[in-house]
Amino acid sequence: MSDILDDRRRALEEQFFKSQNEALVKKMRDAAQRKATAESVQQLTGIQNKHVLDLLSAMNLGTAAVTVMSIFPLVEVAWADESVDEKERKVIMEQAKTLGIAPESEAAHYLEHWLTEKPTHGTQALWKEYVTELVKTMKPNEKHLLKNEVLGRARLVAE
Repeated sequence: MSDILDDRRRALEEQFFKSQNEALVKKMRDAAQRKATAESVQQLTGIQNKHVLDLLSAMNLGTAAVTVMSIFPLVEVAWADESVDEKERKVIMEQAKTLGIAPESEAAHYLEHWLTEKPTHGTQALWKEYVTELVKTMKPNEKHLLKNEVLGRARLVAE
């Protein structure tokens, strides 16, 4: 009887440690992925602010987080009247597609979520931090072009 109990105890211990190890490995992989994403976003945008890079990589969208952030003003325009209608949704998703966001991608799902549920103030704050850091890396003419592009896209949603 003692052998059966010992065998069962060992099996339970092994299962416990196996699940602990799997959780640790997943945590390490996730941290490595966030670091790689932060480095990619940094190379893509020139942003140096670690806090902003960490927040962008926490979105788990890879470099698509940069594209999703560029569409955020369109989402805000759509929510200006406290709801997003089908025409606004269509324009935003078309703009996302022209920026390289594939319809079934994680980034598109993230965007769909913003169009279904109004983004939080935390998301708005992240966008403001992102833009603040981004424009620090840009030349005056690049800032002007970015402003015109964002305003032009936002105008399409507003119309």
